[in-house]
Amino acid sequence: MLYVSVYTSSGKITSDDSVRTIRVRYEDVHDSKQHSEEALVNYKEEKRILEEFCSYVKAKDPDIIVSIGDHYASAILDYLFVRMDKLGLDLQLGREKNNNNKIKTLKHPCLQWIKGRLSISSRNSHSSVFDSFGLAGLIERCRFSFLPLDLTAKYGINRIIDSRNCYELIQRGFVIPNNNKANNNHEHIRTIEELISRDKGGMIISPQTGLHENVVVLDYDSEYTNLIINHNLSYETVLSEKGKQVSRSHGEGLLPSVVEKYLKRRLYFKDLLKQLPEESKEYLWCQQRVDSLKNILVCLYGTTGSLWNRYGNVLVFEEINRLSREALIKTKDVVQKLGYELIYADTDSVFIKTKARMKTRDEYSQVVDALHREIGLPISIEHNFKFLILLPLEASEQMEALKQYYGITHEGELVVRGIEARRYDTPRFIKQFQTELLHTLFDCKDIEEVVNKGYENALLLVTKAIDKIMIGGDDITQDDLVISKLLGQDIIKYRSLFPHVSAAIQLSNGDDKHPSKGDTVKYIYTNSQHKNPLCRVAPIDYTYGYESEKLDYDKEKYREMILDAAETVLGYFGFDRSLYGDKKKMVTRKWKWLQDLKQEREQDINIEAMGKK
Repeated sequence: MLYVSVYTSSGKITSDDSVRTIRVRYEDVHDSKQHSEEALVNYKEEKRILEEFCSYVKAKDPDIIVSIGDHYASAILDYLFVRMDKLGLDLQLGREKNNNNKIKTLKHPCLQWIKGRLSISSRNSHSSVFDSFGLAGLIERCRFSFLPLDLTAKYGINRIIDSRNCYELIQRGFVIPNNNKANNNHEHIRTIEELISRDKGGMIISPQTGLHENVVVLDYDSEYTNLIINHNLSYETVLSEKGKQVSRSHGEGLLPSVVEKYLKRRLYFKDLLKQLPEESKEYLWCQQRVDSLKNILVCLYGTTGSLWNRYGNVLVFEEINRLSREALIKTKDVVQKLGYELIYADTDSVFIKTKARMKTRDEYSQVVDALHREIGLPISIEHNFKFLILLPLEASEQMEALKQYYGITHEGELVVRGIEARRYDTPRFIKQFQTELLHTLFDCKDIEEVVNKGYENALLLVTKAIDKIMIGGDDITQDDLVISKLLGQDIIKYRSLFPHVSAAIQLSNGDDKHPSKGDTVKYIYTNSQHKNPLCRVAPIDYTYGYESEKLDYDKEKYREMILDAAETVLGYFGFDRSLYGDKKKMVTRKWKWLQDLKQEREQDINIEAMGKK
């Protein structure tokens, strides 16, 4: 594969804009060492740039050209062909010699210009299919949709699914409607009562915040897809409502027939994944297939009621969700009858615990078997926690936070959701600190030991981390402090100078080298209290030509980030950051509600006193 980035004099790719620079990176995916070579085609003369670029492509002879930027691959290659033609050049980019005078009359001359090669896009403006699932995942979408690689990379999931649906119906001898006007199933006139009873998503049972011991997480494997198959739910099988019930027709539906085949295919690759070494390229390709197939299966469910689905039927979407809620209610009843306590549930996952000390997965086979018999869906043990902490909302002690928890399994594996160690933009030093903090906290026999010994050891670790960041030295490298943020829009559209925007502005040199929408900007804090926002951070992303140098970081800012990470983990135990000299106003989660009540009462007293005066 050959990755290509094209930079023009104005930043646009119109026929009047000349080429300033072409950046290319060649990658041999068949090489066991994943050989990669990067080059920069940058001359004063545009003619020389295009000649060198075409020579490079012919020398490397890639199968696929990947265009990086805000435009589709066809648009970028068409632009290069037009510029070549304007300069009177007769350059070849494909594996076969073309008559450029003939192909320039075509709407998309690049299709013939690169004959013998494929072109796909890796777009900055949004996460592309190729970026998300890789080449192997993209091929899975090709096989699913019966579309060529370039169109599969370009089309959204609705068009991918529509292509498959049309193929299946043609095979059955049906005529395909021209557009959505033939679809009368999308919405139905219903009463408010019917809407309230049916227009719902998955069910969530609020978590019991706090520290828990011996918690097992049970997860229904591909719940929605299995519901579609088991109940024959399809666009044409869910017909109409009769009161509060939905009537269904008989005969195998279109959706279950497609879902079942690709569910089996995904399970096949999941099993294969366990047999492959993680460092191998086969493991990577297998993982890409699994992720791509999961995305397809999720979207097959998600688009059942979509307006853009040619055969969309809202009743199908609602029926799948209703059956899912029904399954969760039955699950709650079963686990409680068996003597377990349900402390949290989210759609297809349930967190249960018992007073007995169960340390092996085999001891939970009874509840797994009972749920499989009662619900009729495959279910497995996802995690077996030794200790688990379910967090409240940071803004309110009295409200639970969904999908925010951390714990350690009996096997010693840390599982975290919604905290700093999980976020991609957290500096490596903070991630490592918080991970070590969790291991230290949970290195105990029981809850009582966690609250006392584990918490005390964790406080010592916080002190060591602060000392390390304040002293600095060779133990902390610049890479340890990097913060990564995605530019959600072009720099010029931001109204506030956020840190990552300030870093992006500093990377811009007025030439063609500047971050744009979709780029990841890396920076460190150098003086977070400076009056000028452009002086608070320093970019260290060398992609845009920024020179490497040793930067002095803002020790107070990173100390504050350590305390933030420590507060997330230790807040439940009454962690007080003010003991570490932090000026940030902080009230521990455990007593926040009491402090709020006290402040509110003091305000009432002051108002009453002012009234009397």
